[in-house]
Amino acid sequence: MWHEFRREVFGDPYLVRHEGADIDALIAEHERTPERAEQMLRAGVADHDHVAVESLGALARLGRAPSDTVALLRSTLASAHGVFRVRTAQVLCELTGVEEYVSEVAAVLEGFGHWSERIDAAIALRALPITPRSLAALHRGMLDPEPLVRHHSGKGLLGLAGRQSEPTVDGEDQAAWRPAADELLGAFAERTAGIHGDQASLAVELGPADYAAPYHRVARVYLAGTRLSGVDRQHVPTLRNIGVYTTYPDRAPGYPNLRVTLEQLGFDGLPESVALDDKATAATMDAVAAALDFDFDVSRWCAAEILIGDRSRFALEIGPADPDGAQLRACTVWLDGRIVTPFDNVAYVPQFAHSLRLDVDRYRAGQLPDFAHWGPTTDDLSAELLPDGMLQYRLRSQIDGVGDREGAVRLSVGEIVAVLERAVDVFDA
Repeated sequence: MWHEFRREVFGDPYLVRHEGADIDALIAEHERTPERAEQMLRAGVADHDHVAVESLGALARLGRAPSDTVALLRSTLASAHGVFRVRTAQVLCELTGVEEYVSEVAAVLEGFGHWSERIDAAIALRALPITPRSLAALHRGMLDPEPLVRHHSGKGLLGLAGRQSEPTVDGEDQAAWRPAADELLGAFAERTAGIHGDQASLAVELGPADYAAPYHRVARVYLAGTRLSGVDRQHVPTLRNIGVYTTYPDRAPGYPNLRVTLEQLGFDGLPESVALDDKATAATMDAVAAALDFDFDVSRWCAAEILIGDRSRFALEIGPADPDGAQLRACTVWLDGRIVTPFDNVAYVPQFAHSLRLDVDRYRAGQLPDFAHWGPTTDDLSAELLPDGMLQYRLRSQIDGVGDREGAVRLSVGEIVAVLERAVDVFDA
């Protein structure tokens, strides 16, 4: 039914695939027979056809889409793949303003679908809101073995940065890909830099982000019109929690508490007394935390140098260690070609490594422990390894109205143990 309607309205499927759908033709058809057109579009969504989603998006822009369009698209997202997943997330992001849908597009670029689907995701990200996950996915796309994926990922970063030049990542020298990707990502290092707050009262001036070394950042503090002396390059996790240290437990952000916190951060020459507005002080602290979080999140989602295992099957991707505190570390878990730590990929290393060791011992003892029960980092993943080696998993969504994503991949115990043991060695190093 849908396929006949699709050919009737849009024409030859081959031309639609290569030249795109004539959405104006759909709009005209909807004007003539709205009930039939909406019925057919629902059938197209049920058939996971991205043309139906594009059509609903066009009708929504004209205020003529069915009232349940958002609910309809949300209901299909958990089972969506490839271009259909990209278009569905695009339209949902446009209609709801919820930026979490950007991660659904990023997941297609990060994954192992056909190279044309990854290209489509890279192109789509250029037109969506800038998020840490989108920047990191485009950076990862510039390391893709397919030249056109690298090219469009580079164009995506350039486009989001407002640049018109062409990316230079088309060569076959893999050693040159990461420096080129790092250079383009660096265009966003100044995005959150600058002065947050009022220098006459309280302000924090942040220098550019360093995505390769995310744990330290230049930061200068101004208090009552004076720049405080002290260490310029601050430990980001400590600086990020300046508001927490100052207001915990739920105290007003008064100067006595702030002074102790700034002294602990290494700032000198603080005045004995300063009058601060509670709301303005809290707003400054929130702005600083948001800026630091954005850039740290970009770093933690980027492709890491340490990859243990096969991302298309099972792997752990471990980010750089914090030189001033090894307790927290980015660790992205991959399963069946997808990230299964999509919301929290920062592990508390002592607990996380201990959990991995326990599982290694259980596997070696002939047991089949609950797969990936490794603490908060893997809370969104439920998985069971069956005796025949089939791992069935469910990945929970944190987007309202979007269901869980399910899948299965065959893994051997030896493969799992090898990945876990090597990861423990990295954490212990």
